[in-house]
Amino acid sequence: MKRRNFLCLAAAGAAMNIVPCVLNGRALGLNGAVPPSERITMGLIGCGQHGTEWNLPLMFDNPMQQVIAVCDVDHERMHGASKQVEAFYNAQNQTSEYQCAEYEDFRDLVNRKEIDAVDIVTPDHWHVLLSVFAMKAGKDVICEKPTLTIEEGRILSNIQKSTQRVFQTASESRSIDEYIRIVNVVRNGLLGELKHIKVLLPPGLVDKGKINPTFEERDPPAFLDYQKWLGPAPVKPYVEARTHYNWRWNLDYSGGSLTDWGAHMINLAQWANNTEDTGPVSVQGTGDFASEDAVWNATPTFDLHYTYQNGVTMHVWSEVPGIKFEGTKGWILSRGWRGNTTASDDRLLTWLPDENDLDVGRHDSEVGKSGPSSITGKALGGNMLILRDV
Repeated sequence: MKRRNFLCLAAAGAAMNIVPCVLNGRALGLNGAVPPSERITMGLIGCGQHGTEWNLPLMFDNPMQQVIAVCDVDHERMHGASKQVEAFYNAQNQTSEYQCAEYEDFRDLVNRKEIDAVDIVTPDHWHVLLSVFAMKAGKDVICEKPTLTIEEGRILSNIQKSTQRVFQTASESRSIDEYIRIVNVVRNGLLGELKHIKVLLPPGLVDKGKINPTFEERDPPAFLDYQKWLGPAPVKPYVEARTHYNWRWNLDYSGGSLTDWGAHMINLAQWANNTEDTGPVSVQGTGDFASEDAVWNATPTFDLHYTYQNGVTMHVWSEVPGIKFEGTKGWILSRGWRGNTTASDDRLLTWLPDENDLDVGRHDSEVGKSGPSSITGKALGGNMLILRDV
């Protein structure tokens, strides 16, 4: 039976009278569209702002993947994400029949055989556990940063190696043109020998006045399964300021500005210093900590000093986001998030590597299910993400 006829019969079900069936060519892989057999089927775990406003649109833009399921312990967010998925594919395929599956428990999603890969966009304390479950269930994984602890990172790395699944850390700073240019300038020696790196991170708790959550203990809202939200974290009474967005400021779930912003800026420092497979040989510094029992207890201010084996030193402190590289022949500075870049020589601001130079941005690839056993770059959401083997 031809595929088109099969789809028509399936749509008609067991009806006695089969009516004519018209399917959009895009749904069948016609007119240059990627056929269904070649699309990477995705499940989204975590339907907050990053998942729905940032990652879903990028996945929609990529014809090589298709979102078929979403999961969240916040039922309102989960329903909103599934409606967003259905609206996109129904409009794209000129139909009203597309259905996105909803799961309250991530285990039901990762055990679904039809799903090839998952995008994990949850609070930090869930990252490693979800990734491990997904890889053991045979899924490739793209997961938001960070892994929080060295011990958790080691577990994650060992599971990736034993399962041979693709694991990708989602760090959009690695595919922002301006940051790629800066890393290329440093790695190609245009600053001479790299000597010192300055990393500026915003002070923690800076959004307290903007978000203004309540700090009172109360019953969790009906739409939130708070016990599932806590998951592997210590059992604590529900406080609004612990959960959505504000979990960043509690050490049970994250590490404050050092993990929120530091995972971006210090990652760029490691990249430009060509020390991604190692780390500093010495670290010292100071920070201000709140009471361990405080709802927000991550350090809001800090002053840290690092030394690497190659002699490069790095200073990380709380001020405003930015990063500066200083070498024997000059410097280059990016201040803000994707902010204004200045340099000791204006020619550095427009320099691009040619074919004989190192270009750290040459990592994009497109693969389908019949291609190599890897999912990188555009295959998992446009140009936002770069594969980093664990």
